[in-house]
Amino acid sequence: MTVSKRRTYPIATPPKYAVIAKIARALPGVEEQFVFNRLWFRVGKKVFVCYLPQSRCWVFKLPHDQQMMLFDTRPKTFAPMRSGRMIWSYVKVEYLNAAELRDILKAAWRVVAPKKVESDRPSLPPKKRMT
Repeated sequence: MTVSKRRTYPIATPPKYAVIAKIARALPGVEEQFVFNRLWFRVGKKVFVCYLPQSRCWVFKLPHDQQMMLFDTRPKTFAPMRSGRMIWSYVKVEYLNAAELRDILKAAWRVVAPKKVESDRPSLPPKKRMT
């Protein structure tokens, strides 16, 4: 795990930061960065989760099918965040327990992890590739 120290800005500790950081750091290839007043967890150049202090909310890059299901079934916890054509997920982590948080962090990581890095994690089933 690499921690970048470009600029630091004083922000309050994000909700459930310790739990999220511990789970994310255990995944292969993850780097934690604090850039532009945002806390990012990434694999290579691809971000899979970040904290937006302005909205006091975590944003996850989840698989599309999972996002749609979560938006419909748990609207108080998950909400869409549009960025161009992509849809990310606003997540109110306060409503999630540790097991749920671990599952969505792993799902977000799998969206951006390259095959080489993903193969280092045999406990996760392989991604379904659309052809």
